Amino acid sequence: MKLFYSPGACSLAPHIALHEAGARFEGQRVALKDGAQFQPEYLKVNPKAKVPALLRDDGSILTECPAILFWIGRSHPEAKLLPEDVEGQARALEWMNFISGSIHNGGFTRIGRAERFVGDPAHAPAAAEKAKEDTVKYLTIAEGMLDGRDTALASGHSVVDDYLYVIARWVERTGRTLADFPALKRLHDRVAERPGTRAALAAEGLA
Repeated sequence: MKLFYSPGACSLAPHIALHEAGARFEGQRVALKDGAQFQPEYLKVNPKAKVPALLRDDGSILTECPAILFWIGRSHPEAKLLPEDVEGQARALEWMNFISGSIHNGGFTRIGRAERFVGDPAHAPAAAEKAKEDTVKYLTIAEGMLDGRDTALASGHSVVDDYLYVIARWVERTGRTLADFPALKRLHDRVAERPGTRAALAAEGLA
């Protein structure tokens, strides 16, 4: 397998999960800041021009962070990265859709690329500030969903935690700190110490 990633991006979550699962894979860095995602070679991998993308052993390519994380969990049951029951898996999907759709794309993406969401570039700073407010709102919802736990799911550690860990690394972009979200901070600190996280951070040059 080959994981296409960019250091510190949301692709860090499946990078961690693959290590946690004990999967055999190689990492392929995609230099987003240099526009590598728009080059013809990468567009053949993922026409969406985004990371992550996972080239699997059968030659098929899977994209979108929630889908890749879910696949890793289901295809490596011995790693216990997803609950075995349907209800638990549904809750995992509920979390990951919220992280992807609201916190990430509805929040952090708008902070970092506000100019893409306004017609007049002069309005970008105000749009970024509004995005920060919205992101804090979403993070506050996530804090409530954690309900004091340091795991997203009551059943224990899962791929959802790897995804939340990446989001937690970005919190200061909102003008807040992790101290403002105590349960999320505990989750971040716990996941940071896991072997899979340490391995992924080292591989991405973030250790």
